[in-house]
Amino acid sequence: MNVFSKTIGCLISIPARARGMKFGKNSFIGPGYAIAPTLKGVLLGNNVIIGRNAWLDISRNTKGGRIIIGDGTQIGRNAVLSACKKISIGKKCLLSYNVTLADHDHAVFDPDISPMDAGITEGKEITIEDECFVGAHSFILKGVQLGKHSVVGANSVVTKSFPAHSVIAGSPAKLIRILKQKESYEERADGFRHHAGV
Repeated sequence: MNVFSKTIGCLISIPARARGMKFGKNSFIGPGYAIAPTLKGVLLGNNVIIGRNAWLDISRNTKGGRIIIGDGTQIGRNAVLSACKKISIGKKCLLSYNVTLADHDHAVFDPDISPMDAGITEGKEITIEDECFVGAHSFILKGVQLGKHSVVGANSVVTKSFPAHSVIAGSPAKLIRILKQKESYEERADGFRHHAGV
């Protein structure tokens, strides 16, 4: 980052810092992020970039919720990260635009209580290990753990955990394959396209 970019980034981050968000060295959040929720408990490592219009929410209904984002991770615009327990994203991950991570659900199944009054369920931690990729418009739901260097296809809804090097896609997301160390990029992409019927 040059001096101009650092200055702009610092100015944009002032409301977030005032709300309790912690920034590592050279970390940046784009303009338009929500400042209504509390941001105390949000911790960015070094060299983290979050795109514009992000919603980072530590639930008011619980105490001690945390969102921790590891060094070198980048998150696209319009991301939603909502935690009542903990969302942990490892180092050098890439999350595309319009991605949602929520470690809880809305409590909507009592017909005598409106969704506006029902609150949320008890959370279960989400862990995304280092070097994962999450495609655009995907949802990562409560209790999910993605192992190192997992790949989530666009428009996926991830409801369960997967081991390291998993390639997953769909709604609900299913395992397509496990990446092998010596495969070329073309072999990996061909396997994904074959499974997707492309």
